[in-house]
Amino acid sequence: MNKKTNFYDLERSPPHNHVIHFFNWLWNKPMWIFENFYEKHFLNKKFELEYLKLDVKIKEMKLTLLRNEIQELRKQSNKILRLIN
Repeated sequence: MNKKTNFYDLERSPPHNHVIHFFNWLWNKPMWIFENFYEKHFLNKKFELEYLKLDVKIKEMKLTLLRNEIQELRKQSNKILRLIN
C-alpha cells in the first residue's frame, strides 16, 4: 500500500491526468451553462408560483378556521343571551 503521509488510514490518490480533466471540463461546460440558465430563469419562476399558491391555500385555511370560530362564538353568545332573557 502506497501511503501519502505517515497516517495509517490514508492511501495515495490515483494518478490525475490534467489533459483529460481539461477536455472533460470543455465537454461539460455548455451543459452546465444551460442548466444554470434554466434554473435561474425558469425553475425559480415555477418555484415562486408554487410558493405563492401554497401561501394562498394557507391563508384560505386560516380564514375558514376564523370563520368557524366566529360562528361558534355567535352560537355561544346566543345561548347566553337566551338564558339571560
